[in-house]
Amino acid sequence: MRRIHLAYVLGSMSLAIAAACGSSEGSQFGTSSGNGNEDGGDGSSGNPPLISSSTSSGGQDGAPIGSPIEIVPAEQTLDAVVGSPMPTTQFRARIISSGQEIPASWAIDRGEIGTIALTTGLFTASGAVGGSATITATYEGQTARAKITVRLKVVENGGATSPDAGGGAGGNGGVGGDPPGGSVSQANIDVLHGSPVADPNLTLLYPYDGTVWPRGILAPLLMWKPGDKGDYDALSIKIKEDAFDYEGFYAKNAPTGPFKNHPISQAAWKQMLSSNQGEEVEITLTFAKDGVAYGPLKVKWKVASAPLKGIVYYNSYGTRLAKNHDGALTSTPGVKEPFGGATLGVRGGSTDPILVAGGDGDVSYCRVCHSVAANGSALITQRGTGGQRKFSTYDLTQTPSAETVMSPEGSAGDPSIVQAPYAWPAIYPDGTMFFNDSSSADGSTGSGEGQPGNSLWRVASGGGTKEPEKITTAGWPGSLRAAFPAFSPDGKGLAFTTFAGGGAPFADKRSLAYATFDKATSTFGPVKHIYTPPNEEHSALYPAFLPTNDAVVFHVETEYNGRDYGGTRSRQDTNGHVDNDFSKPLDPDRVYRRDHGTHAELWWAHTNVAGTPIATRLDKLNGKGYLPSGPAGSGHEDGADETLNYEPTVNPVPSGGYAWVVFTSRRLYGNVATQNPFWSDPRYHDLTTEPTTKKLWVAAIDLNAPPGTDPSHPAFYLPAQELLAGNMRGYWVVDPCKDDGNGCESGDECCGGFCRPNASGALVCSNVVPICAQEFERCSVTTDCCNNPNYQCINGRCATPGPK
Repeated sequence: MRRIHLAYVLGSMSLAIAAACGSSEGSQFGTSSGNGNEDGGDGSSGNPPLISSSTSSGGQDGAPIGSPIEIVPAEQTLDAVVGSPMPTTQFRARIISSGQEIPASWAIDRGEIGTIALTTGLFTASGAVGGSATITATYEGQTARAKITVRLKVVENGGATSPDAGGGAGGNGGVGGDPPGGSVSQANIDVLHGSPVADPNLTLLYPYDGTVWPRGILAPLLMWKPGDKGDYDALSIKIKEDAFDYEGFYAKNAPTGPFKNHPISQAAWKQMLSSNQGEEVEITLTFAKDGVAYGPLKVKWKVASAPLKGIVYYNSYGTRLAKNHDGALTSTPGVKEPFGGATLGVRGGSTDPILVAGGDGDVSYCRVCHSVAANGSALITQRGTGGQRKFSTYDLTQTPSAETVMSPEGSAGDPSIVQAPYAWPAIYPDGTMFFNDSSSADGSTGSGEGQPGNSLWRVASGGGTKEPEKITTAGWPGSLRAAFPAFSPDGKGLAFTTFAGGGAPFADKRSLAYATFDKATSTFGPVKHIYTPPNEEHSALYPAFLPTNDAVVFHVETEYNGRDYGGTRSRQDTNGHVDNDFSKPLDPDRVYRRDHGTHAELWWAHTNVAGTPIATRLDKLNGKGYLPSGPAGSGHEDGADETLNYEPTVNPVPSGGYAWVVFTSRRLYGNVATQNPFWSDPRYHDLTTEPTTKKLWVAAIDLNAPPGTDPSHPAFYLPAQELLAGNMRGYWVVDPCKDDGNGCESGDECCGGFCRPNASGALVCSNVVPICAQEFERCSVTTDCCNNPNYQCINGRCATPGPK
């Protein structure tokens, strides 16, 4: 699977869309029409006129050839109820001047909404999704259009385990929690339809109000804090938007304990995403207990206009998918199990992660501390433990990925051995070369004094053991050492933290800087200061570019763990014990608490603005003012979760007017992951039954936001990551591109840049430049994007420039 939305498209929907794409009318992937415009209309980018205006003379049926035509009715709305016969409506075409009906040819631009008979104009709703579509009638060179809207209503009583529900590494439905509840009695349905009363302390924990969801994402888990009633018998879930209305009734699903979470039906979730046309979605939860309705709990969400793209590669230090460490605690006293350090991937459509790098055996099979090329072709990862200078390249274009061992190698503890300078590299977007981190001995620990400086290297590939070729560069200050570097998606910029050298303010281990880069000459431009946190104890780390190439997201460390540079783990106590090793008591003064560690917030700043860039905290992403707090002593109390956000990366392909940021967070995940935020080492805490909160989260960022504003939105939990493991440092990239002739859904999947119908109507990759480019297809300038003001050329792809 290439992108996260693929597995969610309904089967009947894809067939209808394919048929529509083969036509010349209004399809996203349609072939060019007779007038030379990709939209098959009059060349305008908005809604085309319902009436064609070209004229000529002398035609059949007594009408002049080219007489303007119209569709009757011009606009129609149907109500469709799933489980009942689907409604139909008859469209007719006629000549405007005479009112004479004509035998037009009919088409629809959104076949997932319904079908229209080619010769009769009879429309039938599909019952798959709601929404609006354009009906087109064509007759003797003339075209007219009409609008059809289907409002879909779905009612469910009780849930069944769907094929994608799963209960594997990703948890139920890829998001954890309990499975769907059973059916509800009519008596309780009547209660739920009544007027609810408030239950004090009943609170929705997740998802958050104001979340922006991409199309194609798995359904989230609804989680709440039970009120004073303590438990409930049944639940009503209502989802409402302009063209979709859903109500599901579910009995208590918790085998033991209170009723406190419930999944959203995957089928209903898909229908909601596909039916949305930019309007808000309102979610309402009502509860029944002993014949009384309680609530309601309400939130409103937004749906992006395009699907999520790519794959996330992330570190796991407690995975059960690879076993190369010993001593993980279990729920059985005295019983320990092997676990592993590995690089995993979350692919589209799956409820579980896949093992990408790492395996069973001793510590030499550990694969963590990685970086990934934006085009998804190459991964560089550390091998073994943090004290070893051993690295490998993985060719992600192959299945399974081919490993190349990079030499030289060495031990960070042995100064006589040449240190391999390959840690935490910025891989060039095309995967051909990398710029290494120069902060410390192993890329994350120690002072780093005496370690190698920054250099540019060719990526070693082809298997076996190879030493990467060093590339001669120009312009880089010889004394400047960069930490956690990152290339921009277009490869023309490099952002980093100034670790040492280079003069003030570049030797402070905490300032963010930027330099231009020219690949043709391997030349760096002047270093530009971006941001220095005002508090001398805070550091700006882990920059990641937005797809626009002119701004970065980064984390600002607000509390250092005293243990490892850039690390996000717990503190080390004065006796040297870490990660909550309770073999000895905590220090009496509790100066260094092993249940406390690094705190950080995510910020953003432009890199190319005149004068001093403006850095702004991403309050909505961080959860400022709305994240639920845990009880005293939990580590999540008093707003702590607002500063438990780290290590952002950004999908290089914008989608639906947003950039999509994936980041590590130790915040509460509703009532599923509630452990102390720094309890993530399976050797000291049982993570087999209660998950650690160290997880990957995703948030939308408006692409068109001006500097100095907060363009972020509340975050959501990344589905399909391993639930019972600590997950971090996700790299969000596109999958390796497909060669010409391979099946596709949009142009970003294709090496040639375009996805178009072949002779049989199937969508395949192509390098043939069309008249103009559609969304996600290759472009050089904005005018390549069909002169459509809804699109701009962003990072070489036609994309929506901001949220609608």
